[in-house]
Amino acid sequence: SPGCGTTTSFSGESRNSINVGGTNREYIIRLPDGYDSNNPYRLMVSIHCLNGTAAGVASGSPGTNYQYYGLWSRDDDNTIFVAPQGIDNSWPPGNEDFIGQLVQMLKEELCIDETRVFAEGFSMGGSMSYALACKFPDVFRAIAVHSGGAMSGCDQSNRGPVAYFMTHGINDSVCRYPSFGVPQLNDFAERNGCDPLTLPTPTDPSGNTPICVDFQNCDPGYPTRACVFVGDHTPSPPNEASTWVPDETWDFISQF
Repeated sequence: SPGCGTTTSFSGESRNSINVGGTNREYIIRLPDGYDSNNPYRLMVSIHCLNGTAAGVASGSPGTNYQYYGLWSRDDDNTIFVAPQGIDNSWPPGNEDFIGQLVQMLKEELCIDETRVFAEGFSMGGSMSYALACKFPDVFRAIAVHSGGAMSGCDQSNRGPVAYFMTHGINDSVCRYPSFGVPQLNDFAERNGCDPLTLPTPTDPSGNTPICVDFQNCDPGYPTRACVFVGDHTPSPPNEASTWVPDETWDFISQF
């Protein structure tokens, strides 16, 4: 990105703001230890749920290593994490422009591999990840949607592919499965050139054992994968301290 080889004012983890359309929008950013401006890094945009906060995403629950949905502890010091803050802790349609401008600013300020920009979120944060993939398929390489839907909209003007990963509980009482999650998954399976697939039904009542499936014959470089589990509305079945979701998500994201 243009920021490679330049000096940055960012260091460690910090809270900052960017003016978007005359409004100051906040975000938290965390650089890897020993950030090197000559090394292109992944960028992961970690998006909070409705009534959540950027601070909650950045900190996780105490003692769980769940910062940035558990991916910070799995990173190989080659990823920059950013957690944007929604308006009134929400992500109504149109907020993708804020995140798009934030990503562009970070590309100019930091050394980012522009082929490895990702988004991940839970519930409405997952819906915003879907909205970003819809609007900016040329920016986001892959997204991970946890118990999301289409609440934040979907710009259909660019039908470009984006590698797609979904987790969803079949007993979700908020974003009810399969009306939520599955249509968005199938939307990108189609964009990615995959064969249609009927998702299997998991049976482990604890939520510890999901059934994960890969869509077949997707276009090269655009895998589409889903893990469904027995459980309610959560990004971390069965709990943050022992969830399988970060490992599955990291395996999917780190292949790029």
